[in-house]
Amino acid sequence: MRILTEVDPAQLAGLRDADEFFWLDLLHPSAAEVDTLGTELGLHPVAMKDSEEFGQRPKVDAYAEHAFLVFYTPARSAAVEDPGVEVHVYVSGMFVLTVRRGDCTRLDSLRSELAGLDVVEGEEYLVHRILIALTDAYFPLVNALETRVDGLEDAVFHRTRSEQLEQIYRLRQDLSRHERRVEAQADYFPAAAEAILALPGLSHGTKAYLDDVADHLVRVSTELRRQRDDLFSLTTTCFSANANKLNQSATRLSVLATFFVVGTLVTGFFGQNFRWLVDSVASRTDFLVFGVGGLLLPLLVLCVYFFRRRDDWM
Repeated sequence: MRILTEVDPAQLAGLRDADEFFWLDLLHPSAAEVDTLGTELGLHPVAMKDSEEFGQRPKVDAYAEHAFLVFYTPARSAAVEDPGVEVHVYVSGMFVLTVRRGDCTRLDSLRSELAGLDVVEGEEYLVHRILIALTDAYFPLVNALETRVDGLEDAVFHRTRSEQLEQIYRLRQDLSRHERRVEAQADYFPAAAEAILALPGLSHGTKAYLDDVADHLVRVSTELRRQRDDLFSLTTTCFSANANKLNQSATRLSVLATFFVVGTLVTGFFGQNFRWLVDSVASRTDFLVFGVGGLLLPLLVLCVYFFRRRDDWM
């Protein structure tokens, strides 16, 4: 079993004549290389057209001699903002072909790992390793996303800020992009498994391997859906925290205003020119008792009242 990274017509023809299974991983192939692949490997023209025009939706197309999968995976695994890389996977009874226009650390690592092995277990094993590598690249992203969400939750509960809401919305956009792709891949994969199992010349011990890939896709989809629900809940929590913060500010202002109202009422009363006030409040002692005492006593009562109710209002 051979692992290739370049289009060599003579080498491809030799491998096919020898009936030796191989994996060809192409990065940024030219139009001429794509045409050569179509000729040497007998790929369907419609599938080749898709590989010339990237930006396809996740899908599977079954042809007589091969299956064509459009698979999306994170390029750097743990980066939530990672736009992802589109990988075109051709599976036949004689080869596996992956075509991409962006870096993919999981495929590069897998290629290096398999190149160091003396013997690769079999065709179905190689197909499984490629598909499971593309799928499992989402798990570090899910973990990174969960860490981000937990950090935002702590920040919101500790102190709500306006920029947190923007961070939540941006995170939801990144999550939605990954979730749409993974859900589409999980939906089409049963059909892809049937198409792969029906391929002539491919070892037919692949069902357990393909079931494993389908299970991982469902797990990733479930985790992303859970994170989406957590972000929606966090958005609600953020709005509630902002509303609660506004209510607390309004309550404190109301308490402060109440003190000013009472003080204004008392000073206003003593500021009126009643004859008794003018004739009776004539000394410093009268001023301290009636003026200062009359002001401090109701304020003290208010302080005791608000202090006892502080847990309900603050």
